[in-house]
Amino acid sequence: MSSMEAQERSRGMGEVTILAVASAFRGIRDNLRMVVWQPFVLSLGVPMSSLGGLESLMDVTRIAVQPVFGEASDAYGRKRFLALGELLMVVAGGTFILARSWHLVSIGVVLTSLSFAMFPVWNALVAELAEPSQLGFVYSIIGTGYMAAGLVATLAAGFIADLYGYPSVFTIFVGVGLLSLLLVLLKLRETKAEEPDREFNLAQIARSLIGAMKPKPNLRGFYVAMSVDLFAFSMGHRILYGMLTKGYGYTPSMLGILSAAMTCTMAVFQIPLGKIADRAGYVLFLAISQMISCFLLWALLLSKEFWVVLATQAIMGVSAAFWMPAEQAWIASNVDPKERARAIGGYATFRGLVAFPAPFIGGVLFDAFGFDVPILLNLILALVDVALILVLVKEKVA
Repeated sequence: MSSMEAQERSRGMGEVTILAVASAFRGIRDNLRMVVWQPFVLSLGVPMSSLGGLESLMDVTRIAVQPVFGEASDAYGRKRFLALGELLMVVAGGTFILARSWHLVSIGVVLTSLSFAMFPVWNALVAELAEPSQLGFVYSIIGTGYMAAGLVATLAAGFIADLYGYPSVFTIFVGVGLLSLLLVLLKLRETKAEEPDREFNLAQIARSLIGAMKPKPNLRGFYVAMSVDLFAFSMGHRILYGMLTKGYGYTPSMLGILSAAMTCTMAVFQIPLGKIADRAGYVLFLAISQMISCFLLWALLLSKEFWVVLATQAIMGVSAAFWMPAEQAWIASNVDPKERARAIGGYATFRGLVAFPAPFIGGVLFDAFGFDVPILLNLILALVDVALILVLVKEKVA
């Protein structure tokens, strides 16, 4: 290996390290919010159907702007949009600290979803810093940083909420968000040069939104299978913490332990599985993940005892470790690199539009019929999705 090659490799590893640290800050921040979010909203007197409605509001807001941010970052670069996303999350945390009713919570939900809409930009930046042959491996490293740091946050969030109240959790959330913002501004390298001659106007934005609903023929099978997955789990497993709190008296501390179990197994398994996925194939890993999840959903139907639910969430982390690197690497490797952020944003918008009513539907079903019906429908659709993945998704279509 020449000295120049050694320098390039060292630089690449340094950039992956920065991405992993940035992902770790996000992991702490997001997991603090995730553990307490649903019980926090319920503590304000909001019913499960309205909690599901807030989750759907988060989705539809993110969906509306996601392809716009992707298209804009293809034209103007990645870094400024990532910094904006971090700032929006900090402001959202401030609204949750002050919230005493659903009105201010709704504003925070919109700000949070605008921040989440930057995910295609982040995903594109990661792909541009990684070697094409190691996409799954790099995504798994970054995902593991997210999960490993989030593990501490998940345990801490529930106990802090029980001891000091929800505002204390959101105060820490804001502090970590500020650290993440500083890291993006000071350390993250721009990977996409600004293209001043590239068209980006209201007409282009409209075309981006319309184009998101018209995937290229070679991508349609993947879009369909992933959309069914998102609808299924948004209707059931996504509102699990709220259903356990409302229906079975689970406390924030108990939810923190559940989340920590899932986060821990995901962090442990994601890097080795991500590396194997690059060789074994992404489609196989997606199908395995979905089959594991089906078994776990069935177990939740049989028992809501804490130790049973804890076991399901720990194994669900393994399922997610199969799924996440495979999904991200598949879409990143099967679209045009010159328009990667727009393409990833369009994909996320398509499946998000299909799935955004699902949390509200799940909440209504819980209020009407209890815990088992949303989870049962989640299970049935997940079983259907196993077949869709195996039949419709091809390994390489670009």
